[in-house]
Amino acid sequence: MITESNLDTGKPDEAEHDAPAKMMDVLRNSNFVKLWTAQILSQTAQQIVNFALLLQVARITASSTAVSGIIICFTIPAILFAAIAGVFVERNSKKVMLILTNVLRGVMVLGYLFINPDWGVGVVLPVIYIITLLFSAVSQFFNPAEASMIPLMVKKKELISANSLFNLTLPATQLGGFVVLGPLLLNTVFHDNFTGLYIFIFVLCLAAAFSTYLLPQDRPEETVAERRKKGEKVSVSGVAGGAATIARSGYKEAAEELAEGWRFIRRDPVIMSAIIYWSVAIAVFMMLGTIGPGFLQYLNIDQSKLFYVLLPGGVGLVAGVLLVGRIARKDNREFMINVSLLAAGVTLMLFALIYPILRWFYSSVFGTVPGEMVILTFLGVLTFFLGLFNSFISVPAQTALQERSPQEIRARVFSAFFTISNAILLLPVFFAGAIADWIGQAQAVFVIGVAVLITAGIGLRRSRGRRAEERQNTREKAGPFQTEEAEAALTSASPAPRPIMAKEQQQIRSRDGKP
Repeated sequence: MITESNLDTGKPDEAEHDAPAKMMDVLRNSNFVKLWTAQILSQTAQQIVNFALLLQVARITASSTAVSGIIICFTIPAILFAAIAGVFVERNSKKVMLILTNVLRGVMVLGYLFINPDWGVGVVLPVIYIITLLFSAVSQFFNPAEASMIPLMVKKKELISANSLFNLTLPATQLGGFVVLGPLLLNTVFHDNFTGLYIFIFVLCLAAAFSTYLLPQDRPEETVAERRKKGEKVSVSGVAGGAATIARSGYKEAAEELAEGWRFIRRDPVIMSAIIYWSVAIAVFMMLGTIGPGFLQYLNIDQSKLFYVLLPGGVGLVAGVLLVGRIARKDNREFMINVSLLAAGVTLMLFALIYPILRWFYSSVFGTVPGEMVILTFLGVLTFFLGLFNSFISVPAQTALQERSPQEIRARVFSAFFTISNAILLLPVFFAGAIADWIGQAQAVFVIGVAVLITAGIGLRRSRGRRAEERQNTREKAGPFQTEEAEAALTSASPAPRPIMAKEQQQIRSRDGKP
């Protein structure tokens, strides 16, 4: 059994003044490797499920609105259950929670195997939505259990390296699962058969559960089993009552934290802007995921070839993460975000117009129409730049949130951000699908590009206004140069301030009401 003071080695932590551990030190920790392996397997399974459902629903319904419903089904549980999940995990065994969530998700994935397209869209779609809602609800308990388990697996000096590895895993599995592995398996191994893909996901979930089963047992706080060991009688009604108490306290604590975080956010325009920009960056990719299958169908390209469009976007995301640290500085971050948002808007508009442009060019020059691979290549180049600009927006925005939020409230600010961004995400994702069904796929992408451009323009204008106001406030706080300060400057080693010119003296007298 492990506790926070008795880690995987069974020895106390090293002194806090020891140097932080390197990545290889953490990877030598067998228990951490088991937990990390479970995360890789679990999140890869999650991303492949995302890909499979988006594509399958697009094929069954030929409706972008129906596809947006899948994304909404993944998002709603994050808003409803994330609050109580953390509290529930704190009061139960993290290891047991990790095993159960992985097994349950695997079982729910098998539910997709029993869906028969012959039932009709009116039956198939609600069944898919219900299974997806349940899958996502269970997933909300995996993340806090996993995050809470890390400090129990590693020493304090290893926490930074351990968290870095876990934070890198999410974008890596998004690229590996959603962009590469899912499409690749569907096109090659399973030959467009979703049944084989869902069985593969089920195996990944079981492998993640087995990896967490190998972890040492942590000490749960006030679980039913622990209370019974103490001699307490806990009935079924008691268990149900305890779960209700956890739910109430979870929602109450979450509401209080969100309110406090939101009050802090509203007082800081830079943080507010960062949240808006970051939410827009997330929403753009989600909306493209909603419209993507239908957009390929509009181009008369097989939807399974979405892989060729998404992969360059993932490469762009990684390239952006590697480059942004060398380019972004504290004094240019906001400008960089606005310019990247403008560039993303222009890229989206080109994305919508690329097929008519290529068709006109090929008919004028070659007297023919562009081939499928030519169109996919140009779309891939554009999504590469979208991924690049996305990193240039999200990384500086996240850094601004971290830097401007005091440590004692930082977690609440991020909690408020994730809850708010998930809630905000629902409307644009749904309406992106509805607009695509109403006016067409290409037109919807163009409209999204225009909306992003408008957002960037408003951001640039507000940024300039805020900078002008800050400069004015700085000048007003400085005030006129005083005689005592001049004398002090003359007797000090510091260089004397510049003298006040006659015109400036007249302005100072006028401001002070003197003749």
